[in-house]
Amino acid sequence: MKPDGRRGTTAGDPGWSNCVFCGTAVGKSARSREHIIPMWLLRATGDPNRKIKIESDPVTGADIVRPASTFHFPACEPCNEKYGKTLERRAKKAIESLMAGKSIEVSECYWLLDWLDKVRVGLWLGYNMLHKEEFAPKFRIDQRIGIKDRIAIISVDPDDTTKGFGLSGLDNQIFRTSQAGMFFKINNIRILSLSFDGLISRFAGMPFPKEMLVTGDDPDRHIAVMGRTDYQIRQDWEEFQIPGATLIAQTSFWLGSCVDDDSFAMWINQSTIPRFRRIPKLRTPADLNQFIQTQLISNATGEFRYHRSGRQRLRFGKAKQNSDWAFVRTLYVLFWQHVLALNPKKQIETDGRRHSTILLAMLWIEKSVQMALRFREIGISDDKSFGPVVEELQKVYRAWEELRANTLGDWARDASANPVVAALE
Repeated sequence: MKPDGRRGTTAGDPGWSNCVFCGTAVGKSARSREHIIPMWLLRATGDPNRKIKIESDPVTGADIVRPASTFHFPACEPCNEKYGKTLERRAKKAIESLMAGKSIEVSECYWLLDWLDKVRVGLWLGYNMLHKEEFAPKFRIDQRIGIKDRIAIISVDPDDTTKGFGLSGLDNQIFRTSQAGMFFKINNIRILSLSFDGLISRFAGMPFPKEMLVTGDDPDRHIAVMGRTDYQIRQDWEEFQIPGATLIAQTSFWLGSCVDDDSFAMWINQSTIPRFRRIPKLRTPADLNQFIQTQLISNATGEFRYHRSGRQRLRFGKAKQNSDWAFVRTLYVLFWQHVLALNPKKQIETDGRRHSTILLAMLWIEKSVQMALRFREIGISDDKSFGPVVEELQKVYRAWEELRANTLGDWARDASANPVVAALE
């Protein structure tokens, strides 16, 4: 809360900052420090005061280097204490078990996925503060844990004795606009953490979005055109698999999206209910405003399956393609195939009409070009990889032509009567 009791940003309030967890404004006297990369992990990977590359400057491209222990952000005391006693403590236990080559319980995997959500979103918020972005984030960590499809691709190398941690995949518009994924190296562990609306639903035998649209009355609100499913979990997750790596994943959906009988039957039926991690209690209309998570999915036992028991133990082995390059390459391929593909391309009006907008077209161009450049930087330069990039840019160009025609209309058709339009031609 602000000093006057209002919630919101405090850019003009000297001495006040917003909690990275809940967004509440806190003064210096009540403020604590939240290390997005926690101190226990800094100590486990080397000297916590060592200098590390935080990121690259978004304007100059220069490395931003600072002591690791100083990479912290404001938090209110209640949130910092709550997250420290629960999420951090349990995540630490899971990470330490993985580093030691031990198996972990399914219940610990849920905490690990939550913690990866916290780190990924926390880094996005932290970079937002470092860059002094002009827009205020509309959410904090509290509002982004476990509400979207998520997956972690994990490899543990028992022969790797090096210490240190590294991050990658954070210096592009896919991450800066959606916090969709990151590569995380922790001593002998390599992890890809990805989360996005409908990211893995089609593979998990759940209803999935075929297309995302922006609503005309609220550009920040998206509508999904849903695809039907046979409710069978697929065994072909090729795009997500670095050969030999272990995957853990979980799908999620908003109960409030079940607005009619058809959508209700799509999400709530005899195939889906047994997969819910918890059966929701529906007593009041407000109960519809909740997210339903499925049970954990993994390939740890040799095939992709749901895990009903939280006490089952899963073992994580070493990937055959166990290199930073292989993981980062997979991250960007997934960005291209499953994240950028679900970024809205068109806007839908209340009467059902769909059309392109300049903003959506420009975002697509920017992200497509960035992906093409990242592919080249990490050594993906064959025609097979760049062909889809060119195709998408051609689609954006056609959308621009469609927008231009719809916007200018009859006025543009009579170019001979309008010297300005004739000059543009």
